Amino acid sequence: MRTLRRIAIFIAGFATLAYVAWLALLYVGQSSMLYPGTRTVVGAEPPQAEGLEVVRLTSSAGSTEALFLAPTGRTATRYPAMIFTHGNGEVTDFWVHGFDGFRERGVGVLLVEYPGYGRSAGKPSEDSIRAVLDAAYDHLVADGRVDAQRIFGFGQSLGGGAICLLANDPQRPLRALILQSTFPSLAVFAAGYGAPKFLLRDRYDNLAAVSNFRQPLLVIHGREDTLIPWQQGQQLAAAAPHATFRLYECGHGCWDPEHNAFWQDAEPFLRAAGVFSADTANNELQSAAVQQ
Repeated sequence: MRTLRRIAIFIAGFATLAYVAWLALLYVGQSSMLYPGTRTVVGAEPPQAEGLEVVRLTSSAGSTEALFLAPTGRTATRYPAMIFTHGNGEVTDFWVHGFDGFRERGVGVLLVEYPGYGRSAGKPSEDSIRAVLDAAYDHLVADGRVDAQRIFGFGQSLGGGAICLLANDPQRPLRALILQSTFPSLAVFAAGYGAPKFLLRDRYDNLAAVSNFRQPLLVIHGREDTLIPWQQGQQLAAAAPHATFRLYECGHGCWDPEHNAFWQDAEPFLRAAGVFSADTANNELQSAAVQQ
């Protein structure tokens, strides 16, 4: 009996040490796991695109890059602008040609890079990304071409958490918010690693952010998303005061707005939110006529 008891104590002690070592590994390595895009190699210059402007943002996070894409269609004197935040495994270079539909509809697009990603200095974290987004918003407000009353946000995957940091800032109001493939908070993933929530350095509490967001919110998700199940997007929409939830027949990284229902949902949403003015609406009709 004593031998069995000693074996049991040894096994329990070994298991405890192994678990503690596992938690220590997760704690030390969580930044590398959460921000894999820091290892993506990019060129010295962003990809070529009509109307692309390179913007340097200065904040407490250091000097970071943003790419501004002006509208390609006819626009009013001051046009709406969208701040876009990408997923954790991407860089802004991947999205230079991803938002032609917005540009054709008279919307300027600001692709914001995270600290430590691409050609940007610093290290990514919830605090540093918040500082960069504040600087990005202030940059758009200071741009005389942009209507500061019609700035809205669009975040994809982890970028949904990033843009929710800005949406939660009452000093920098967004006219509307679009979230694609976004989670309630990083805490929902901790259990999958057998880790307690308190070990998380970055939490991205999107559920709390959308609960306090009083402007229109459009949540879109793929039914086949195995990374962030669509029910998590539905949970976000249910928590927001003015939300619309749309489920598309695709996976996590699907983005083909011209061949899925996105514009069917996004155009009336942005019009009702006041992002699209009468001039922008005319641009939409002209764009649709050209496509036909």
